[in-house]
Amino acid sequence: MLNININLSSNMTKKKIIFLRSFYFDSLLFEKLDFKKYIDSKKIETEFWRSNNNIKISDFKVEEIFQKRLSKENELGDKLKKFSNFWELFKLVKTTSKDCFIYDIDYLNRGPFFSLLLKLFGAHLVFHGHSNFPIIKIEKKDIKQKIKRIPAKQYLFFFLKFIRFFLKKILNRLIKPKLDIFFYNGEYEKLLSKKISKKGISLFTRDYEQYLIELKNNSQRLVNEEYILFLDQSYPIPFDNYFTNEDPVTTEEKYKNAILNFFHSLEKLYNKKIIVALHPNSRREKFFNYESYKGYTNHLVRYSSFVIGHDSLSLQFVALWKKPCLLIYNQDMIDRLTKKKELDWFKDNMNLKTLNIDKFSNQEIISKLSVIESDFNKNRYDNFIHKFLREKNNNSEHVEFKAQLIIDKIINHH
Repeated sequence: MLNININLSSNMTKKKIIFLRSFYFDSLLFEKLDFKKYIDSKKIETEFWRSNNNIKISDFKVEEIFQKRLSKENELGDKLKKFSNFWELFKLVKTTSKDCFIYDIDYLNRGPFFSLLLKLFGAHLVFHGHSNFPIIKIEKKDIKQKIKRIPAKQYLFFFLKFIRFFLKKILNRLIKPKLDIFFYNGEYEKLLSKKISKKGISLFTRDYEQYLIELKNNSQRLVNEEYILFLDQSYPIPFDNYFTNEDPVTTEEKYKNAILNFFHSLEKLYNKKIIVALHPNSRREKFFNYESYKGYTNHLVRYSSFVIGHDSLSLQFVALWKKPCLLIYNQDMIDRLTKKKELDWFKDNMNLKTLNIDKFSNQEIISKLSVIESDFNKNRYDNFIHKFLREKNNNSEHVEFKAQLIIDKIINHH
């Protein structure tokens, strides 16, 4: 009987998770999705597929540090598979089976036929977004407003772009296959999981996981005195300004003048130093000579007195550490439809006060910060946390690594 059990266990096929994306597996993605935990796991096999779009790292006009970040995927060795066209992708898909789970990092932006192809030989589709917000809804009035503002020569381009977007939405609804497992964050995605997946499993955002880790961190503070924290997004050349190809784009000079003018006013009024949490993609060492740190945003929010920022995903830490916060923007930001909607989404869902740094008075700063501090309730962010970061009945305080939870759920999936 013992020999039979041994034979059965030795013949069991180990399940495989395949990470798929359209671009490089850079060091930031390694960190965000905890690839190392999957690679090091004895329970599951891993592969990494990406489009080989023939863009060499050297083609980018980037600094050495960015090239090093992009070259991180060299560590994957034979685990990395590249495809240059449909037939090469088809050959990769042909190697899959029911024991394969494809984690398409770009799933939410994929067309239906791509997802259908991935399932052709029995593979399962799984997905978890480290934070799928802000949630932007374009209404009829937004389209009318946009048409009024664009030059007449761009009408045809705008119309074709809108038709393509509309058709893709219809096709996704009609024929895009459902995910086999959707690891959702919060109550909003729980409702979404019923529409786009066969099975929804409650999880949490990456920043919530980092928050749980920081809770157990007893290391010394980086900054001992009281400070106001600014959440940098690498403006005026951020990594979100060109996503929509929408004008106007903030210039270096305009942004620098406005933000420094605001900082100087804030420092005089409150007699506290301003610390900057640099965006992970920032190529700066310092934010316009202000004391700056990269990779410590969670820790810096934890010990801050007050937080200021734009529409940064790191506002999650503001909610988790229950910090008073002011949302700031310049005129160019709110003159862009999508950027204004993103700012408004955070303002509404986190109940934040806002300030235009292109036109403000010291009295306006005093008034708004006074209201924020006097009206601040530490439970004000609870609804935001439960709706978008983790659902209320998710007992995640006892879970430290979401990668391990995803691995365990895949192994036990039948």
